[in-house]
Amino acid sequence: MASTSTKRGKGKTSQISIQITGKGSEAYKDVDWKTLSDDEAKAIEKGKSLAWNVLSNTQTLALQDLSVEDVESKLADIMKLNNSEIDLGEAILLDYYVTGFWWAKEQGFTTQQTSGFFSILHLLLENIKDKQLSLSDNLCEFRKLLVGIGTEDGSQSGGLDFFDLDHAKTITDFLKTTFFQHHRMYEFLFHSERTEEIVGTELLVEVLPPATMPYPPPLDEGIREEVYLKHIAPAPPTPTPEPQVQEDVEETQETEKTPRVEEDLAPEEADAGKQEDVLAGVSADEVKAMFDVVSKELFAGLQSEISDKLVEREGEIIGRINKIHRVMES
Repeated sequence: MASTSTKRGKGKTSQISIQITGKGSEAYKDVDWKTLSDDEAKAIEKGKSLAWNVLSNTQTLALQDLSVEDVESKLADIMKLNNSEIDLGEAILLDYYVTGFWWAKEQGFTTQQTSGFFSILHLLLENIKDKQLSLSDNLCEFRKLLVGIGTEDGSQSGGLDFFDLDHAKTITDFLKTTFFQHHRMYEFLFHSERTEEIVGTELLVEVLPPATMPYPPPLDEGIREEVYLKHIAPAPPTPTPEPQVQEDVEETQETEKTPRVEEDLAPEEADAGKQEDVLAGVSADEVKAMFDVVSKELFAGLQSEISDKLVEREGEIIGRINKIHRVMES
């Protein structure tokens, strides 16, 4: 079979004659696809050929020389899947096309065969998307595409005459373990509404209490506890003497002014008088100083206990803040 294609130049027309003989891939073994334009490549094909339906000759040649990352980017533009990075549906379709094209490249398909195989991938998806075919119906449609492979009779052809029987078997095995095995997934992709899930979390943030003194709390300044307690923390208030102590001091002073004779007192009163004589030579200032010393000794342990509780509380707050930071970073 002979086929001619027309190539127009400046002011003249030239015809390229390509002789097609044999069947399958042997019929096109002498064709150099790199020298043909898209129109010339289409002119060689039969009317029902699936080559160049989706990918043109120029596009297929360009894709065959790219890495898998560049193939993915290029196919996203060709198939108009520009939101594949944020759209899960487009990401699935792009992965489907890239995987199929790269498999055809690894099989050593010619440019014509690669374009025809890519048309098969596209048709099978369109059968689900537009015609809503089931798995069995789509298998029947795929079987129709294989009609005519390996035969010389061109009356019945599914458009894949450029493949051999071995190619047909390899393509069938590949699609069986990829597309047809996940046919239900593609049906769900095109014809099922996906529920939108909003993922969130609630954080309980505890803030430090406001500063109630001229200096900020230790965490705001990032100082050590011993420095804070020594230089910044206010001194504990001096406890005021109890009223009973003052009354005892006044009674002692009155006793000094009006001494009583022991002989005139009863035995019980004499013993009480001896106890009062112990404070007879002590002034009010000395009593006050004595109580200051005693109170400091009593409150020293209390201050240490309060400091320990403050350190413990500070550790708990730091732990909670660190936990909040870890949650926010994750």
